[in-house]
Amino acid sequence: MDMALRVILGYDIIMSLVSSAVAFIIFYYTHRAYSVTEKKSFLLLQLGFLFAGIGLLLDSVLVLAAIALKTLHLTVMGYTAYFISTLIAYAFILGSYAVDRLEYSESSIAPLLLLIGFGALPEGILLALAAAITIQLGLNFFMKRSMDKLLVFLAFAFIFLGHLFFMLQALRFAIFLIAGHLARFLGFVFFLAFILRVVKLH
Repeated sequence: MDMALRVILGYDIIMSLVSSAVAFIIFYYTHRAYSVTEKKSFLLLQLGFLFAGIGLLLDSVLVLAAIALKTLHLTVMGYTAYFISTLIAYAFILGSYAVDRLEYSESSIAPLLLLIGFGALPEGILLALAAAITIQLGLNFFMKRSMDKLLVFLAFAFIFLGHLFFMLQALRFAIFLIAGHLARFLGFVFFLAFILRVVKLH
């Protein structure tokens, strides 16, 4: 295997594992937020981040196995598992936002999830979902500004950029893969900051 390809795949695997770890940390603190607030939106969010973390972890492990065993179909299985898990995660996250609106919560909950992939079409689908959520969160922030709303908006804005860069990565420019991972990671960090504020305030 070409050395440059090894470096790219190694970076891809490491960043996916790091993002997966952050997703599980968010899952933990979202569970704590649900325990203290008993808001259904946090229950749905924790399930969303659980699936996000599982999808990223499966993708990383299967890509690593594909390299070790020199079996290409494991890479396809890894991305498929990631894509399905991410769709499920978005469904829970969108559900959390809808529930939050129905409960007239003061805090706008928005999710984020990142991806790692090479398929322009599936990333385009996830990009469209992320765009819709980001626009809604942006409108919410500008209508009623608060630190929580800003953190959630920034989280999804970076997740949107992550999806965009991953989609552009189909053009085979490694810089888009690197930028996509960094954007996704920053999105998770902003969302983790939001969850920690919720837990601390309660």
